[in-house]
Amino acid sequence: MAKEVGGLGLRKLREFNSTLLGKWCWRMVVDREGLWFRILTVRYGGVEGRLQPCGQHGSVWWKDIVSIRDGSSTMLGN
Repeated sequence: MAKEVGGLGLRKLREFNSTLLGKWCWRMVVDREGLWFRILTVRYGGVEGRLQPCGQHGSVWWKDIVSIRDGSSTMLGN
């Protein structure tokens, strides 16, 4: 809630986080020659130009990226 109406002025963190993760997804689609795409391909693997889910051993960040990419994210209200 905004400070002007008695809130603490904090962002809606869930929506903000989803937006940032969505930007990473977009970046991976658009910039396949970029450094981060190449690093993530080495770290998590890639098949036919698509980065792979990481299973149990991946980071929470990567699992959220994959769930947004696949449209199964609970962060987006699904």
